[in-house]
Amino acid sequence: MVMYRCARAILALALGVIPGGAFAAHNGEQNFLFVGLGAPISFSTVVQNAVGVLVMSIAFLCVVLFLLGAFLMVMSRGKEDQLQKGRELMIHSLIGLAIVLGSYAILRTFFALIYL
Repeated sequence: MVMYRCARAILALALGVIPGGAFAAHNGEQNFLFVGLGAPISFSTVVQNAVGVLVMSIAFLCVVLFLLGAFLMVMSRGKEDQLQKGRELMIHSLIGLAIVLGSYAILRTFFALIYL
């Protein structure tokens, strides 16, 4: 249930970032996406921006979860179960952050090799 709510929140955030007045047009040999004021933006730029927003959102969530785990550890008052929960939350948030940043680095390398 929590994952469903998180997915809905991420989808709402992504839909809020996508401009409402975007439409595709064919201009000679290249395809451009005219957004808002009509500035030509390539498809790769749009994808890179969308991926960047998602990565930063997930990285922010991982940092918040890390801080929540640290708070649980500080407020455990010697209770071993809360201390263990806080420790596991901190470790899992760091693992998630490493996975997200590693995949972002791979995607950036992939786009750099394709669009050189």
